[in-house]
Amino acid sequence: MTPAALVTGAAGAIGQATAAALGAAGMRLALADTDETALDAAVAKLPPHLRERTTAHRLDVTDDASCAEVVAAAVSAHGTLSLLVNGAGVMVRDTALQTSVATFQRVLDVNLTGAYRMSRAAHAALAGDGGAIVSISSTHAFLAAKGSFAYGVSKAGLSHLTRLLALEWAEDGIRVNAVAPTVVPSAMTEDVLADPGYVNRKMAAIPLGAPIAPEHVAAAVAYLASPGAASTTGQILVLDGGESLA
Repeated sequence: MTPAALVTGAAGAIGQATAAALGAAGMRLALADTDETALDAAVAKLPPHLRERTTAHRLDVTDDASCAEVVAAAVSAHGTLSLLVNGAGVMVRDTALQTSVATFQRVLDVNLTGAYRMSRAAHAALAGDGGAIVSISSTHAFLAAKGSFAYGVSKAGLSHLTRLLALEWAEDGIRVNAVAPTVVPSAMTEDVLADPGYVNRKMAAIPLGAPIAPEHVAAAVAYLASPGAASTTGQILVLDGGESLA
């Protein structure tokens, strides 16, 4: 049976690139997002031969029932589930004192608890298929950055969630990994990338001197989902152009 991938946050830049890469690798696609209009537009951008084996699903990762329903719909549509990509995420650029408790909880609910909800919902299907989970973390998980307090905490949690699930679910045949890029051009980062001062400082901190393209993240996801990574689990693959070396 042709393997199938469920990608959350599929309407975003990383989600679209990931869908294209997984589709090119021969996988069927279940693409999910809260924004149905943007999701439909993303599906429409796929080549016709990939659209034929793609389904679109409205998903709210902060809702248990929505997560369970989308997993069930994906399995029903494609007959199997081989891969879950936790790509749904939100960014709030505030310091600790600027961040309200409600905002802090909201960011964690999407970025961290949302990935946990989806992983739990997909566990049975992935275990039956010897599947994999790849989550989109960030260099904010281990490099403290001013002005992204809730986001950084959520991504640090997501990285350790990856390790814990990898340990606990290895006996079920499920590999769990994450990709941690530095700044990626997307709707989430267009505000800071429009600031020449930020761009100059950021590029100076990245030895390779360039942002990480969505396609680079997608290629890393595709690798971690592939048979070539069959012995890899509990790992955070960092894509930062050497930023963390300094």
